[in-house]
Amino acid sequence: MSLKQDRVTGVVLKHPFFITALLVLVTLIATGMQISSNIAVCVIMVCGYLLIAGYGFYLKQTKKLSDEALIALVFAAGFILKLGYTLYSGINIRQNDVDVFEEGKYNFYHSGYILFVRDRFTIPDADVRKLGQFYHPPFHYFVSAVFLKIYELFLPKGTHNYEVLQALSLLWSQFAVIMLYKCIKLFGIKKESCLPAAAVVSAFPTFTLLSGSINNDVLSVLLFFTGFYFGIRWFKEGAWKNIILSALAIGFGMMTKLSTGLIAFPLGFLFVVKLIKDLRDKSGEKKGTKSFLNLLAFGAISAPLGLWFQIRNYLKFGVPLGYVLKSTNSYQDISRFTPVQRLFGFYGFPIEDYYINLGSDGEQDYNIFITMVKTCLFGEENYRDDFAMSMAGYALLMVLLIMILIAVAGFVRTLVTVRKSETLLEELSLIILTASEIISVISFSLKYPHICSMNFRYCTPLIIGGVVYFSRIGEIKLKGANKDLITKIVKVISIAFFVLAVLFYTILWTYVKGEVVVVDNAW
Repeated sequence: MSLKQDRVTGVVLKHPFFITALLVLVTLIATGMQISSNIAVCVIMVCGYLLIAGYGFYLKQTKKLSDEALIALVFAAGFILKLGYTLYSGINIRQNDVDVFEEGKYNFYHSGYILFVRDRFTIPDADVRKLGQFYHPPFHYFVSAVFLKIYELFLPKGTHNYEVLQALSLLWSQFAVIMLYKCIKLFGIKKESCLPAAAVVSAFPTFTLLSGSINNDVLSVLLFFTGFYFGIRWFKEGAWKNIILSALAIGFGMMTKLSTGLIAFPLGFLFVVKLIKDLRDKSGEKKGTKSFLNLLAFGAISAPLGLWFQIRNYLKFGVPLGYVLKSTNSYQDISRFTPVQRLFGFYGFPIEDYYINLGSDGEQDYNIFITMVKTCLFGEENYRDDFAMSMAGYALLMVLLIMILIAVAGFVRTLVTVRKSETLLEELSLIILTASEIISVISFSLKYPHICSMNFRYCTPLIIGGVVYFSRIGEIKLKGANKDLITKIVKVISIAFFVLAVLFYTILWTYVKGEVVVVDNAW
């Protein structure tokens, strides 16, 4: 028996992007993305959670709590989590290479890049190898600069509020989890897997951290997911709209961060397969011609958008097309470790050591996969000197490790059963995506042997495959009375992850960083 859908839930499910944008706009107008009291932020978050829970109880009592409504509530709670995080985390907290905003001064970090574009509406006509973070393509910085310029029209002359840039990050982050969930559903996960998938992605700590980060990571992740989603839609449906939207997303994604170009491997596979199939179609040449023209348009849109900045720098200043700024932080240098150690070395994880070691306290992380696990949950921060944060973090880590083991099992199961899948080619594209991201992060980490190079933010698209493969195990049915046992276990684990992630980043406002003792690096 299908449940009657509540009107409010129906609107949210139909227009999630509009509702998100409206809520972010209201927050921006009401707060300017800053509230002086962290206690007030906590009250807002708790009230938001209670409101969502109360509405869920109302839907339950009125027999309108459908699976879709429950998923909408889960995403609403995830939004409240990100909203609170951005309000209690300033633009000088838990950032990556941002530095400080200072009017009239253009440092070589993300803040200086944004101010330079805001003031001059152009990019430097100079060798980016001498300009720090200015080596990044400019799309994120132009969007941020225009947004900042418009907001400042409503401020008294001569005053500034750079915190408002987090409104964009919050918007992109929530958009990204929505697009991620839409991507996951394209791979045919069953109805019983939708709630676990939604619970994992809506509160996944990477997106919480990105919601307060004002560098170019979150926008590039959103555009990657968007390009991937519409690329698969085009493979399935063949509509002009899908191929154009995919091309625009990938083009602007590469104009945000060049690593978005890794999407060429999974989508390139699908595009070539579809073109060959359509050209061989016995019904005539029209289908193949249309696909060829579609892909021609795709290349004509995405390539110029995505590569003009790198080509310009190469032609004018001889900058290598794949240039990446190297870290000069001696504490993070891990070049003395061999590739075998970087891939298989073990050191007290996860029992004794579950927050990142950046070298300043005399310890260093060097295993690529261990560091990825740590940073996907906690970024490049540690909370060892706070009991509540340590215990919540440890519990969250344990659940994630169980989920990773389940996802690996789901990956193996997919490899074994993929030939029988109704969506064989889409499954192969997901395997290619997963493999290309893993190979990329290993290659990048070995080429640039610094701790920060192993941050999960460099391979965030791995989440697509991870959640799909995790969900697949929950679809296994046993024989007898306990046929749904595995489904229930997977659902409980995903809810535990959701609750612990929400708990950790809700109480993070209470954390006061202890003094870090800097020691000489003896290595």
